Amino acid sequence: MRPFLFSLVLVLLSGCAMHPPEPAEPPLKLGEVRSAHAVEEALAVGKTKKSDVRDAFGPATAVDFASGYEVWVYRQPPREKPPAPGAELVLLFDPGGVLAKTRVAPRP
Repeated sequence: MRPFLFSLVLVLLSGCAMHPPEPAEPPLKLGEVRSAHAVEEALAVGKTKKSDVRDAFGPATAVDFASGYEVWVYRQPPREKPPAPGAELVLLFDPGGVLAKTRVAPRP
């Protein structure tokens, strides 16, 4: 009877074995976002302001034009699990600092 109980305890304890944790995603670099599409969906063309975007997603790579328009670019790094290519989110702000247009494209 003792060997049976000992075997039963071992079987029950083996079910409690811990699995190694999934590796954490690497930290984002300046101008990167986890999901370009999710960020794009969170924005409202004609309503969202530059300050709102900066506060929510941090600084981006920016290009200013003499006309007053400004382009901001956020990059989504490629993921290894599941394999997915990176993407680029391009935001166009009008001279008043309001979002005028968005575009998500695969990174070159």
